[in-house]
Amino acid sequence: MSSMTFDDATPIEGIEQLVQYMLAQVKGPDRWVVGTEHEKFGWWPERGAYPTYEDPQGIGTVLERLAADHGWAAQREGDAIVALVRGGARITLEPGGQFELSGAPLRSLLETRAELHAHLDELRTVCADLGLTWSGLGYAPVGTPADMPRMPKARYAIMRAYLPTRGALALDMMHSTSTVQANYDFADEADAMRKLRASLLVQPLMTAVFANSAIVAGAPRSDVQSYRSRVWLDTDRDRSEFPPVLLGPDARLADYVAWVLDVPMFFFTRGEQVFNCAGLPFRQFMAEGFEGQTATVGDFALHLSTIFPEARLKQYLEVRGADMGSAEDVVALPAIHAGLLYDTQALEETLALLGVVDADTWWALRRAVPFEGLKTDLLGRPVQAWALDVLRIARAGLARWEPAAAHLFDHIIERVGAGRAPADELRDAFDGDINAVFARTRIA
Repeated sequence: MSSMTFDDATPIEGIEQLVQYMLAQVKGPDRWVVGTEHEKFGWWPERGAYPTYEDPQGIGTVLERLAADHGWAAQREGDAIVALVRGGARITLEPGGQFELSGAPLRSLLETRAELHAHLDELRTVCADLGLTWSGLGYAPVGTPADMPRMPKARYAIMRAYLPTRGALALDMMHSTSTVQANYDFADEADAMRKLRASLLVQPLMTAVFANSAIVAGAPRSDVQSYRSRVWLDTDRDRSEFPPVLLGPDARLADYVAWVLDVPMFFFTRGEQVFNCAGLPFRQFMAEGFEGQTATVGDFALHLSTIFPEARLKQYLEVRGADMGSAEDVVALPAIHAGLLYDTQALEETLALLGVVDADTWWALRRAVPFEGLKTDLLGRPVQAWALDVLRIARAGLARWEPAAAHLFDHIIERVGAGRAPADELRDAFDGDINAVFARTRIA
């Protein structure tokens, strides 16, 4: 079974049907949950190498052990495990072997923290005799995309062939980046669009706050804070450059769907079969079909997962602007956004604060932040000052939403107040020893 299959075979009849599909899981605040996803790089210290899938001490063995001994159900392509499922959580593989946990939807951020540490403990146990460690970094600090392992997933071959035609750093994105993101519910269309707007406005600030990828090709870079974020600027503009209307107060879900329909597809599936339709706009697929297949709601759901804005709507909202980091930062990211998005007052204050940022200003900020980080100028103030304003709004919001979790990003407020990001700490500590980089950033 594929790790990214959507089984709804309902034929698509029009845009309104797709809008209603995206609203099918709306719920009231008493049922809102948070899901956290994070990726991490494996490293063999004794070999000085990233783990491959096939090696007996590599990723395939880790997956087999988790399935055999820890209650995870395996999903395979051929004989290879490509995903694991247990309860509401899922483990998947990114193209370069980045190991991803998509956590269960949880009501409490304290539960999210417990889930993360249980996962890291489990992974540490499974890998103890394999000489394999896992680190939290936004970009692989040594090697090139060509040096990274390849995972046995057919869809990645399609993406490897297509994406380099769209952006010079597309293979870097696939094989050499890691992120932490979080997922949120909404109550109705208006709530979805307000949360999307607020999230898009906030993401460049979060890129600066969580910047953790300034060591590239084995050397520190003084001209970049988040190389991961810089990579996304040259991956595929069709998928990442959303229409300006989405930053305004009057955007509708139909505006988002209309954009999505014009984005080219990668592939779609029918059972075990993967159809390579890379470059075909979804709107054209709806109108004409492809190789005798007609577009279904399940195909649209899959396509939503191949759109790359900094904040993304599906049947829930994803925020996607942060580099991967320490375990504490993995917990902090969803806590910050819960404070901003799940408390009405905080959401209103966020939109009031950042609503002055128009699309041209936002894109100028988005292009500058990977390099200048917290020092980036936004409307005459450094991003550091804007970020502190947002973090204070978030903390007050979280204190109202889940008071027991309000402390989960106090260390972020302190760090930003000092004008620092993880990239600064790692760059300052770098002495040329890549093993030391992985040891310093080890989380499992």
